[in-house]
Amino acid sequence: MKQVLLPTLVLLFISCGQSYTKNEQNEPQAKVCKSIKANTTQEIGVKGMVCQMGCGGSIRKALKQTCAVERVEVNYIDSLEEQVIKVHYDRGQIAPKQMLKVLAELNDRQFTARSIGSPQALK
Repeated sequence: MKQVLLPTLVLLFISCGQSYTKNEQNEPQAKVCKSIKANTTQEIGVKGMVCQMGCGGSIRKALKQTCAVERVEVNYIDSLEEQVIKVHYDRGQIAPKQMLKVLAELNDRQFTARSIGSPQALK
């Protein structure tokens, strides 16, 4: 069991994002955003995810760095080719198309994303 677990973990860390392999000194400082009040949610289908922790974390971090996204829900299911994430955001600050562009450019274009349904206003 241990012989399978270690190589699997190493593979996941390598394949799930640059945040595990980059030298922190070369990374730009994280954007400091004001408190974001989400007024809309959008479900997005994402292909190319291989794990919840690394890939989900990369997606969450990139969307939150737009300073328009309050929360990203990632429920990774290994057997699905396309994962569904739910983004809580301020529609006055970002549009779904812009979020899709952020995801498409992430991790050397690892992900493909599409909007699922229409944005839903929060009450």
